[in-house]
Amino acid sequence: MRKALDVVGMPVVCLETGEEIGVIRDILFDSEKWQVVGVLLSEQGWLQPGTYIPLGRIHAVGESCLTVSGKDAITSLDHLAASEPTGVLTGKLKLKGKSVISTSGNLLGRLEDVYFSADWEKIVGYELSNGWLADVTEGRKRLSVPPSVIIGEENLIVPD
Repeated sequence: MRKALDVVGMPVVCLETGEEIGVIRDILFDSEKWQVVGVLLSEQGWLQPGTYIPLGRIHAVGESCLTVSGKDAITSLDHLAASEPTGVLTGKLKLKGKSVISTSGNLLGRLEDVYFSADWEKIVGYELSNGWLADVTEGRKRLSVPPSVIIGEENLIVPD
């Protein structure tokens, strides 16, 4: 398993030319199926639509960089406008920092990171924190992605 924050900040290298064509800013996923859509290279701005690399165009994710076959792998975020994917660090419903609460009303912790499957297609778990002191003394908790999750502006609601 791989964590999202281990990948954010990695360079993207084109296998055709050997040049660095970007840096990963975030991981984008479909919040209904928890499937990875791609990696964000640049966010939308006033005059810029933003760019990402779709999952199907990624050649490999190594320890040092992400590789793609060609520069044409970079795609405009306009292609995702209808689905509006969720990001770990960016977007309207970004995950990092949200409180994770069970349906019975128990605070499980704050979401600090997410885990991906080995094939990089699905989010399979969350890393939760109960604060700096608890992280040092007890370590962070891991929670598998439940079958249904509600993503709110401030909280993630998970079944008991």
